[in-house]
Amino acid sequence: MPRDTVESKLIKKLLAHPKLKGKSANAARIAISRIHQKNPGLTMNAAAYLYAKKKGIGVYGSLAPEDKLSLTYLKAPQPQTREPATRTPRQRAPIPELDSIFTPEAVKNASAYPYVYVWENSMRQVILGKFGTGKSWWTDESKVSREIQEYAARITRAESKYPWSPSRGDHPIYYVGLVELFSIVERNWPIFKDVFRDLEQLRAWTKECAPIRNLIAHNIPISNVDMTNIKIKTVYLYRTIKRWQTV
Repeated sequence: MPRDTVESKLIKKLLAHPKLKGKSANAARIAISRIHQKNPGLTMNAAAYLYAKKKGIGVYGSLAPEDKLSLTYLKAPQPQTREPATRTPRQRAPIPELDSIFTPEAVKNASAYPYVYVWENSMRQVILGKFGTGKSWWTDESKVSREIQEYAARITRAESKYPWSPSRGDHPIYYVGLVELFSIVERNWPIFKDVFRDLEQLRAWTKECAPIRNLIAHNIPISNVDMTNIKIKTVYLYRTIKRWQTV
């Protein structure tokens, strides 16, 4: 689960910055706590990052993977006033320089991609929150099957051939997808039962959306039904995890 305290080393790093000269640790923690309360789903360290960002201080590199993932729950800023609706000329194509027959399909698939991103990273966040960011649990076959371990290792080796490309992350969990993440949860259901509540419901959502995820990942056009389905199921999953995080 997300940490409910800020790491001491992160507070020390903040207070050591000239921009916070004279600021007490208690005052900083109170300000960070307010940010945390306004943004359910954030870890306290992630809230500290937002506090530092407002002060013009960079501490992103000090965050753990689960802290960075929790930033996906950050509330989007709401507009203060509602602008009057205006009519704008209809665009012929969203990517004018690519006046291709494939462009509309590409734009449609792209609009579905954020749901895949939120789904998979939310699952990773929960798993890392339960097991920790260390790698010892990953090699324990009682927690992660050999097939999934080998799959992640194959992807890691394949991508290592391109040293100029950034790695996905410093943990094997970043090298598996929706189906594998579900399998880890299923294999350790007593640990994850308090999060997802209903294993068969989660299985059904995964079965419905994994094929859609694969279409998007391999640049195959999805249908309107696919688009609606993955949007709805991702929102359901997000609400379920958020409810667990705020209990």
